Amino acid sequence: MVRDGLTYAAVGSGLAVIGLCTVPAVSSLVSRFRSRNRDPKDVIYEDEDGKATPESMKAYSAKLQKSLILLFAVAGCGVFIPRLLLSSAADYDVLNVCLGAGAWGVLLFQAVAIASSRKTIQAYDLGIFSFLSAVILAILLLTQDTKDADAIIHGDRTQFALRVTELVLSLGLAIVSLLLPRRPDVFYRGQIVDRMYTVSALSRFTWAWPNDLLSYASKKKNLDLSDLGRPDQYTRASTVSADWKRRNSKYSLWASVVLAHRKAFALQWIYTLISSFMNFAPQWVILQLLRILETRKVGSTYGFSTWIWVVWLGVAIIAQAWIEANVFWLSWAELSIPIRSQLSALVFEKAMRRKDVKGAGKAKKNAPVSESEEPTVVGSEGDSTPGETTPLLGGAKNEEEKEDTEPEELKKSKQSTVNLIGVDVKRIADFASFQNMFPGSIFKLIVSLTFLCSLLGWVSLLAGFSAMAAIMPVNIHFSKKYAAAQDRLMKVRDEKMEVVTEALQGMRQIKFSALEPEWERKIGNVRERELTAVWDVFMSDTLLFACWITSPILLSAISLAVYAVLHESLLPSVAFVSLGIFKGLEVTLSVIPELTTNLLDAWVSIKRIQEYLNSPEVEKISKDAEEVSFVNASIAWPSDEKIDDEDRFVLRNVNITFPKGELSVISGKTGSGKSLMLAAILGEVDVLGGDLYVPRPPLLSERHDGKANKSNWIIPGSIAYVAQIPWIENASIKDNITFGLPYDEDRYNRTVEVCALKKDLEMLTDGENTEIGANGINLSGGQKWRVTLARAIYSRAGILVLDDIFSAVDAHVGRHIFEKCLNGDLATGRTRILVTHHVALCEPKTKYLVELGDGGVMNAGLVSVLREEGTLQQIKRHESVSDEIEAEDLATAVNSDDSTNGEGEGQQNGADANALKKVTSKIAARKFVEEETREKGAVQKRVYLTYLHDSGGWLYWIAGLVLFNVVQAFSLGRSWWLKMWTGDYESEGVLGIQQYYNASSIENDYASAMSLQHTSIYTMSAPSTSTHRSLMFYLGIYVTLAIINSIFGTLKFLYMYVGSIRASRKLFQKLNFTVIRTPIRWLDTVPVGRILNRFTADINIIDTQLANSLTFGLNSFLSLLGVIVAALFVSGYIVLLAAVLLLICLYYAIRYLDGARPVKRLESTTKSPVFEQFGSALTGITTIRGFDKAEVYVERMYKKIDDYSAATWHLWLFNRWMGWRMSLVGSLFATFVSILILGTPGIDSALAGFALVFAIEFSNCVMWTIRLYANVELNMNAAERIIEYTELPTEALGGISPPAAWPTDGRIEVKDLVVAYADDLPPVLKGLTFSVNRNERIGVVGRTGAGKSSLTLALFRFLEARSGTIHIDGLDISKIKLHDLRSRLAIIPQDPVLFSGTIRSNLDPFDRHSDSELRDCLERVHLVTDDTAEPSGTATPTEPSSSSSPVPTIVAKNTNIFRNLNSQISEGGLNLSQGQRQLLCLARAIVSRPRVMVLDEATSAVDMHTDALIQRSIREEFTDATLVVIAHRLSTIADFDRILVLSDGRVAEFGTPRELWERDGEGEGEKSMFRAMCDESGEREKLEAVVFGRA
Repeated sequence: MVRDGLTYAAVGSGLAVIGLCTVPAVSSLVSRFRSRNRDPKDVIYEDEDGKATPESMKAYSAKLQKSLILLFAVAGCGVFIPRLLLSSAADYDVLNVCLGAGAWGVLLFQAVAIASSRKTIQAYDLGIFSFLSAVILAILLLTQDTKDADAIIHGDRTQFALRVTELVLSLGLAIVSLLLPRRPDVFYRGQIVDRMYTVSALSRFTWAWPNDLLSYASKKKNLDLSDLGRPDQYTRASTVSADWKRRNSKYSLWASVVLAHRKAFALQWIYTLISSFMNFAPQWVILQLLRILETRKVGSTYGFSTWIWVVWLGVAIIAQAWIEANVFWLSWAELSIPIRSQLSALVFEKAMRRKDVKGAGKAKKNAPVSESEEPTVVGSEGDSTPGETTPLLGGAKNEEEKEDTEPEELKKSKQSTVNLIGVDVKRIADFASFQNMFPGSIFKLIVSLTFLCSLLGWVSLLAGFSAMAAIMPVNIHFSKKYAAAQDRLMKVRDEKMEVVTEALQGMRQIKFSALEPEWERKIGNVRERELTAVWDVFMSDTLLFACWITSPILLSAISLAVYAVLHESLLPSVAFVSLGIFKGLEVTLSVIPELTTNLLDAWVSIKRIQEYLNSPEVEKISKDAEEVSFVNASIAWPSDEKIDDEDRFVLRNVNITFPKGELSVISGKTGSGKSLMLAAILGEVDVLGGDLYVPRPPLLSERHDGKANKSNWIIPGSIAYVAQIPWIENASIKDNITFGLPYDEDRYNRTVEVCALKKDLEMLTDGENTEIGANGINLSGGQKWRVTLARAIYSRAGILVLDDIFSAVDAHVGRHIFEKCLNGDLATGRTRILVTHHVALCEPKTKYLVELGDGGVMNAGLVSVLREEGTLQQIKRHESVSDEIEAEDLATAVNSDDSTNGEGEGQQNGADANALKKVTSKIAARKFVEEETREKGAVQKRVYLTYLHDSGGWLYWIAGLVLFNVVQAFSLGRSWWLKMWTGDYESEGVLGIQQYYNASSIENDYASAMSLQHTSIYTMSAPSTSTHRSLMFYLGIYVTLAIINSIFGTLKFLYMYVGSIRASRKLFQKLNFTVIRTPIRWLDTVPVGRILNRFTADINIIDTQLANSLTFGLNSFLSLLGVIVAALFVSGYIVLLAAVLLLICLYYAIRYLDGARPVKRLESTTKSPVFEQFGSALTGITTIRGFDKAEVYVERMYKKIDDYSAATWHLWLFNRWMGWRMSLVGSLFATFVSILILGTPGIDSALAGFALVFAIEFSNCVMWTIRLYANVELNMNAAERIIEYTELPTEALGGISPPAAWPTDGRIEVKDLVVAYADDLPPVLKGLTFSVNRNERIGVVGRTGAGKSSLTLALFRFLEARSGTIHIDGLDISKIKLHDLRSRLAIIPQDPVLFSGTIRSNLDPFDRHSDSELRDCLERVHLVTDDTAEPSGTATPTEPSSSSSPVPTIVAKNTNIFRNLNSQISEGGLNLSQGQRQLLCLARAIVSRPRVMVLDEATSAVDMHTDALIQRSIREEFTDATLVVIAHRLSTIADFDRILVLSDGRVAEFGTPRELWERDGEGEGEKSMFRAMCDESGEREKLEAVVFGRA
């Protein structure tokens, strides 16, 4: 009766739950009845994920599934009629049948509700409730049938058939209830959204929805980003970012993250708790089976209850595998990837709002990069704020203070800012995915201790724990050593990343100066320190492995020994089950120290991000007004910390008003604060006092750019900005000019015309569609300026803020821009505020003029008023060298820049080699920045062979295989001995391998793979009898074998690590050597981030992950072979079954790899653009904000983050797809083997137990072999990418060595020189012939496209001669080693390149000169003056003015950092003005004292007076050198010895200035080209005086 009561209670409880599951169905039908006439038809489905299309709506159908649900429910009800008729008269039997009939009636009601529902998601949800109800019914039926099994089987066969039918129908209803699709396919911005929330519940919870994608991948042998579904609303960057803002949490960042994802965290912990119990369910089931086998009498048969245990074994394994798979998937899909997207978006959004603070300090040490972290990418030096007056925070601090590591440095470094996404966000996201191991470890500890206590007793357990207690301190000690080694490694890697980044960004300067060996050595030294740190990590890791290998052995040996002594026997069920639990327990505890380290790392990272998110933002500092004006305003560069006024540059007491709709000019000496004033208008400064008035621009949402037309194009309050360092995007010229605005053909064409870009576009094959490299790398200096100017002119801005746009353009181009652009139709009526040194050029059309100096406004007012007062003349005198002011000002440049292609370059910053970019080649023109290549299919064999060779060759790997086989042999021997031991107690070893169950649930790859080496075969032959020996005999030999196994098991890791270090060293050396010596064109066309990926992320994988993947993969493969060999001793049927299973697993493995390979490669290629976009946006932040485009760039970043998320999502999705199917096949195998064991008559318990153990071991070995092989192949992708770069073509490495003193005279002879940019392109220099004598000063002039920069590139052999020769001092330079050639020449490029560090490190990077020599060079370029007591004022808190002219003191002077050679230089020298950077580069050239010096627009960004001083310095300092100057001001070279005039790649004229002046042109009555240039320059009279020696 008690039993019947329990049955009734169970059935009643089940029915109650089924009733609860029916409530949603009732609600659905009621709602359906009420709104039956209001349900809209033919409505396109839409939700937060996206919107369906008519095609996807048509493809959606659930009719078949609904019909099947009704059919199964009706059939189930129908079964109960005969059941009721056949039931016995017993009350409980009739009652059970009636209760069952009631359950089926409820299920039929649910089926009707599902079938009648028109809402897709509602039907899907009801299907899940129907599934739960059917499963509960099936469990009730199975429980009841198990209880009455014998009576049912031996009773009425009809009743038996009905019961089986009912059970099948309930399970069938459960399955078809999960087949309802949730919704039609939805699309977001035209792309399909991932189908996780689209497919049926069965597909979703068995990870079946990527089946089609994997089939497509197998067919195509590749996948593209467009093939992958887009992230859903829970992962999409824009949505998770909006959700964060909506919550507006006031808590700390970590608490806010937890609250934002609390549902996912809660589910993760719940699943983890369930998993902790389920991990031991298979062990418990097998324990029952073993006990049955041990107690079975000879000749007896098994009852039905025994067979049911086989079913429960399969169910337990499947359930455990599904729970674990869910924990894994939930951790990545709902936590790690969404958190990564969310925090990345938040950091970027903050960057768009944050104060643009720049500063110099020590090299960043507080942005560590762990070995698995992403690299960071930093944009090149440019930047938003005019470099002219960028602040050097704390510039006046003393050296001791500077030496201190500042915690705020994080916020001052662009690289560290990008690290927030590249390193810190990933750490936090990764930790979120496995933080559940903390509660999981506690749960597992409780469950396992309870299990062990019941199995062994508390005495044996306590004895075992004493051993664990003894080992734990050792484990903790090595864990701390490992954590410390990892910390050191991260710091060294951060240092390596900075050095490599700096080298890549300054590669042009490195090549011009022939510093490749020095930088290769510098990078190599850091790399050696990194490898030392990697070895320390490997040693600590090896010692940890030793603990993990040894601990379970000691735990099990002591516990089992005590148990054997106390009980005088040791049964297989006790020995092997307890061994498995001990193994799982040890691994559970051993991961805690590593978890703690990861927790601390994540904590540091989240604090860094929180600090960044809380840093000051750009605030509205101006008041609304019609005109731009300053009222008693004091402004300074922005700072995010409190700085005394005397420690920063301040423009004080500014009172000016810029007339609306007019041209206003701001002038002043270099470093006087001109760019600071422009930044104030943009809102990028700190206002320390007074008021600033600026017209209010409309919000982006109010602009309605898409509806702009000619009548409403100009928006009066909107601002456009042209920075002193032009900021250009990696896009087409047209896209850079339109900048997101609609295309107005007429306006666009006029803009191109007035900005003097028409000729440039005509010379390019693809014209306006020609792609520009990042930062305009393939444009000349002037072209960059003119493209950014065109962007401003084309814009809708009513206020144009222009910084020094004339400094890099020719005289005639400058005049054209001034007349046609700044004062043409497109600019009329717009307020134009221009910073320039060329006051006289602008005077005729200028309405308002401001002169800055000494930290304030020296003069300001309407030009007409200043002219009357005589102040205008004084201002122009400040800007000029002589009394001939106007002529000087007009002569902006002679040559410059505007070329594009004629000379093949687009005047590439003479030194720039950019010219290499401007080619007519259609391929190059169409795609300047090449797409990152991705290999297809499996990793090529040559990659494996290269790695094999570099790690030690065939001998090394053969020895390694021998070592691994020895380890496997001892593992088998130890297992066989354990079988002998238990067999001596008349119970053969059966279950030891069950420890593998624990291994499969281990949370971390190391631990799980470690367990493989302990999962071996516990018998090598059929059970044998042996004489009874003492416990100490068996225990002694067992421990001896175990210790030997532990030693060799540890040594195999050490052995593999040695090879890994060797391979890493060689591959990095080859990579370093090749990349530094690749042609400059390749370096220009590949983003820095892409190269940096190879040097950081890919190398990190080879350093650490690849070694472990190879070790564990080889280990699991040998274990699999051992299992197959052992199978031969058991049964031929099992071997056959294993073969079939292997084929199935192989099928899944191939499909998995076909999808995982390309997606892993996609993840690598989608990662770089995130960092590149971040670095680029940080570089141009002021321009972006000036144009009010921050929201556009945020949206763009969302897209790139989503691309990265989609790749990572599918990588883990495919992983789960494979893992779940492997678990399923493995569970089926274990079940079949159990059936085979129980169905084989006469099988003894030892053989039966071994077969069962083999089954479980086999499934796990197969899974881990495939998974680790996949890891090896995916990690080999990193080696593949590195080897790809090691095989890049390099510049010529051969040649002869010239004499040590070469060149002694500096004579240059060019004969019939023909040069082209590529073999398939026409030549740009066409038979050039001329000679330069010793110590001659040669000026090179010519119009756009004449070939001036090409000549420079040919001199340095960036372009190799197609024919003809260049001789220097009689030596053919094409025969000389490149390093020797470039190291003996010197060049000062148009774009100054400085490295972060100190003034000393920039002047003399390798300490070859004394301090006095360096200071002398600084004096010669007027960065410091003789009068040290009177440092010049500057806009940089520590910058000097280049002028030594006394001016009235208005405010206290600022410190001159150039007086101290240890003064810090920030990234790219951004704490110096553009002019100061050029002067420092000039000083660097003077230090080297070359015999041949080439200058290209080296003083374009300094004021006239400073330029005159520099020209004097050049004439004085290089008297013993041959000087070749690419002239940009004709007055610069008018007094040179000779002038070379180029035209169309040929020598047009060559002679002394006087000869050329007096020479007639080719046509009758025509002048020479040189004379014509002089006449057009606007300074004819002055030039004539210089030429004829009258100046």
